[in-house]
Amino acid sequence: MMYSIEPAYLVQNELTRLLMKAGTDPVNKWFFTDGAFSPDSQLEKSPNTWVHENFVVIVDKQILAYFEAFWSKPLNIITSFRLIFFEKKKTTCIVKALFQYFEYLFIARGCKAFNWLVAEKNFHAHRIYEKFINKYFGHNVGMRHNGQMAYNGEVSDVYLYEITQEEYLKWKQSFVEG
Repeated sequence: MMYSIEPAYLVQNELTRLLMKAGTDPVNKWFFTDGAFSPDSQLEKSPNTWVHENFVVIVDKQILAYFEAFWSKPLNIITSFRLIFFEKKKTTCIVKALFQYFEYLFIARGCKAFNWLVAEKNFHAHRIYEKFINKYFGHNVGMRHNGQMAYNGEVSDVYLYEITQEEYLKWKQSFVEG
């Protein structure tokens, strides 16, 4: 299955519709760390890869997933990352795109570290991230108490994960050799 990773601003209207729809689905109540989604403040209206980046994974003109990364440029690290799957039946394609995105960040952009949070009460995502770092690369940095509120007012602790450039390169080398 052929996919492409495209800047989100190219499909802003459709993406906004999908994100608003996803934001009202109780399954995604932990996706928006501030408990809400505001497309005007979240999506770039033009290309911007300096402060943050918004990308989509597209197959046959269908948006499968959304990647959003916030840069701290003086440190050259990603301080926050969001990933949402719109088409759960095509996860293999999305995971391939995610690995391509890591290649872009760590090799092309020279990212030194990549950080993201997950709510402890977001059991499914938390389990996936734990499996990912155990199988591929990255590590659990720790936990922040009462770090996130869902749109229904429920509060959860959050786990902070990180992937360093060194971890990624070490995995990539072992993957190539193995």
